[in-house]
Amino acid sequence: MLTQNPKVRKELNHLSDSADSAIRHIRHAARDTRDAAAPVSGEVKALIAQLEHTIEVLAREGSAESMRAGQRLRERATDMAHRLRAQTTDGMMRARERMDGAVEHAQHRVAESPLKAVAIAAAVGALIGLLLANGRRHSEED
Repeated sequence: MLTQNPKVRKELNHLSDSADSAIRHIRHAARDTRDAAAPVSGEVKALIAQLEHTIEVLAREGSAESMRAGQRLRERATDMAHRLRAQTTDGMMRARERMDGAVEHAQHRVAESPLKAVAIAAAVGALIGLLLANGRRHSEED
């Protein structure tokens, strides 16, 4: 047999020793790599957890900011509606006061000279009558 040969046995033993040595070095390297990677692995896990937390905070705060912006817009719209309502009411009151003043003035003028008022009313009535009659004539011709 070949293993009986001292040179072959010596080479096989040398090969076995070399293989054992290589395996020991590989195991040490793997252990050293695992030991060196453990803190980095922990840091990476911590970083991932921190990123997830930051994303949650940003989403929550972004939603809260959107809600605050919406509330500010609603408040502005309500304020503008109140101001517009107040301005409209004020304008209506001023218009009513002017109309009341004009009616009082017209009543005063009619009371001062009733014949003149009746003559003006008759003239306006006659003018409206003429315009309506003229309008009918033109529509019948068409």
